[in-house]
Amino acid sequence: MSDSPITPETELALEQAGGPLEIIGQRGKYVVMRTDVYDAMLGVSDDDAAETLATVRRGLADVDAGRTVGEAEAFARLRSRYAS
Repeated sequence: MSDSPITPETELALEQAGGPLEIIGQRGKYVVMRTDVYDAMLGVSDDDAAETLATVRRGLADVDAGRTVGEAEAFARLRSRYAS
């Protein structure tokens, strides 16, 4: 992903559109929007992102501490619990 800023013209068009902006490129149509607009469309808040990150960190800590089981055992446990 490039760290290059968008052109001032594109940024002005985004501000005037007030939301997603469709841009036609050589290989198709693209949608450009600010990240806060994108997050709002997805219903993602800063709290959701923080909670997700905390969950991933707990999972990684479990792996580091050896508190995991292999795939075969995990699926066997699920089958025994939920199979009718």
